[in-house]
Amino acid sequence: MPSDVLIAEGSAASAYKSERAELIERNEELQTANVELRAIHKEFEDDLTIAARLQRYLEPNPTVWGRVRVDTFSQPARTIGGDFGVVCSLDDQYLNLLAGDVSGHGIGAALAASSIYAETSAHLQTGAPLPDVLSALNRSVIRKFNNPSFFFTVAAARLDRSGRRMEFAGAGHPPCMVIKPGAEPHLLEAQSMILGALSNAICREPAIEVNLEPGDRILLYTDGITDVFDKRGEMLGIEGLRDFVRDASMLPFEEMLPAILGWNAAWEYGPFADDVTLILAEVFE
Repeated sequence: MPSDVLIAEGSAASAYKSERAELIERNEELQTANVELRAIHKEFEDDLTIAARLQRYLEPNPTVWGRVRVDTFSQPARTIGGDFGVVCSLDDQYLNLLAGDVSGHGIGAALAASSIYAETSAHLQTGAPLPDVLSALNRSVIRKFNNPSFFFTVAAARLDRSGRRMEFAGAGHPPCMVIKPGAEPHLLEAQSMILGALSNAICREPAIEVNLEPGDRILLYTDGITDVFDKRGEMLGIEGLRDFVRDASMLPFEEMLPAILGWNAAWEYGPFADDVTLILAEVFE
């Protein structure tokens, strides 16, 4: 065999060995990288699990207080979300109900919601008028976040011990529904603008006072329950939810939220795309 052929074959064999060694080295590097990525992913998943457990404290809880009973539902679109809710009493004087919704989704929204929730709860415990609570939250968030693209919305109701008087104040949030069994729910519109972006968000007369009777129900909710679409691309909206609420108002109190959620799930095409929070209260004898 000619020497030049032998030299060529030797060169090819040497190149093959070199390429093979390089491929083996790259494969080992990839395997090491995959192990590291799996470890990072597991750490991230563990952190999310802990964050989800902590965020459960941001969810409103059912209660019975005075002549008022409260049922609640809360579900993030992802593991954690930007909704928060408060059900808390001030001694024997008032019961506060509040639903809030932070712009965005995921970790950033969840961290913001946690901060705003803590401050909201502290303000409500002082007994400050609801408009003052909204004003304080607005100033604080503007100062802390200093981001014109960040905002949040709030709907708050305060009932007295008898359950016959309610004060409502909202900011950029879907309207509160005051419900009499079988009747079209009455909408209480938010009078103020979204919070956290504009210093003048609170209007001059931000609160609405309402007289209640035994059997009346109050619904606060976030737009995750209304901004859903069916197979034809039609959004449910406030009016669609209003129909569900009217039909469910004849049911026993404890069956009302499950019925609304069931009808919503049957109407919606696909799973919830946004965080959902509902707070339902009823005045009883």
